[in-house]
Amino acid sequence: MEEAEVFAKLNQLQEKLTERFSLEEEIVKLPRDLRVKQELLDKINKEYIEENDKSEVAKDELKSLRIQYDDAVHARENSEKQMELINTQREFEALEKEIKDAASKEQSLLKQVHAKEKQVNEFSEHLTEKEQLMLLQTNEVNAESSKIGNLLTTKKALLNKVIAACEGYIGNDISEELFIKFCNIVKNKKGKGIVPIHGLICQGCHIVLPIQFVNDVRSQTQIDFCPYCSRILYYEDVEGAEEQFKKHVEDADIEDSGLANFVDSSEFDDLL
Repeated sequence: MEEAEVFAKLNQLQEKLTERFSLEEEIVKLPRDLRVKQELLDKINKEYIEENDKSEVAKDELKSLRIQYDDAVHARENSEKQMELINTQREFEALEKEIKDAASKEQSLLKQVHAKEKQVNEFSEHLTEKEQLMLLQTNEVNAESSKIGNLLTTKKALLNKVIAACEGYIGNDISEELFIKFCNIVKNKKGKGIVPIHGLICQGCHIVLPIQFVNDVRSQTQIDFCPYCSRILYYEDVEGAEEQFKKHVEDADIEDSGLANFVDSSEFDDLL
């Protein structure tokens, strides 16, 4: 088969390989998207557990404060009842101080109870919000998991077909070694494994190539790889490319001729 037909096959293979690598990337990415949603759900669950633990502690503290408050109220009331039984000024003053201290403690505890009740209510509201958020996120994860599962099944089946189509190009024209090398080039060069030369310029890396090398590519007697970007090369005769190539050849000839005229070997005879 002529090299031109081999290049045509390689271009077709390149399209299939691009499709294959795109599918492989999607298959890797899909579970990653689900993982992000699952991580968010795990974070919400963790926050809920932490918030719930704090809420339970606050409830225990509120229960303790209410007991202390009830004790303070009873202590004040008992002291007030004893007022009727005192006989001396000294006893009166001592009991009066006791009542004031009890009343002060009672008020302080009442404020603490109200503050703790507010905190418990806030925890309760936050937990309710977290529960709703957890439910929404759980539903989203479950729906995404089902969706991704179906997509993965479909894409893996399609990928197997594309891989089989790619491997179908392996034969006399495209050896297994060339196939593997070309696969790596297409993958590493973002879908461009075979590119043309315009004039002397590789259209993959846009570097000027040696004239003799370009002549070898033009002859199409073998598969040539760009020495700079490793892509497979073929010569494409686009408008102005041939003139550019000839100009480079002429410039090279002039340069070689001029250098020969400039250097006279006899001038160095005295030095030998």
